[in-house]
Amino acid sequence: MRITGLMPSTIESDMTICDKKIRVTVSDNGDGTMAVDIESDCQAIEGFSQNLKTITMDDIVNFETSTINKEEVRGNMSMICVAPIMVYQAAWMECGMLSKRIFPKQGPITIDMKKEE
Repeated sequence: MRITGLMPSTIESDMTICDKKIRVTVSDNGDGTMAVDIESDCQAIEGFSQNLKTITMDDIVNFETSTINKEEVRGNMSMICVAPIMVYQAAWMECGMLSKRIFPKQGPITIDMKKEE
């Protein structure tokens, strides 16, 4: 038995490259869909947030056809923005595909440039 709606899955990001913050929360609706809430101080993500309110399991396992990736959903968001990937990660946690207990213990996910030696 799966209890829904008690502990939504939330991921936060501090985008130092553009000086913006993103918070994505995904919660299981109990009907095969998941509610998505995206908060950010970035205007480009505002449209993405308004366009993406509900996703399905197919959206998080089929990258090619996922609603998350559709141009009309993403809007004018930068190609390198991590917000869509954050939706995948939060949804995977909500579905039990990533551990809610282990994920926070692993520390932040970082992408760094290789330093010249």
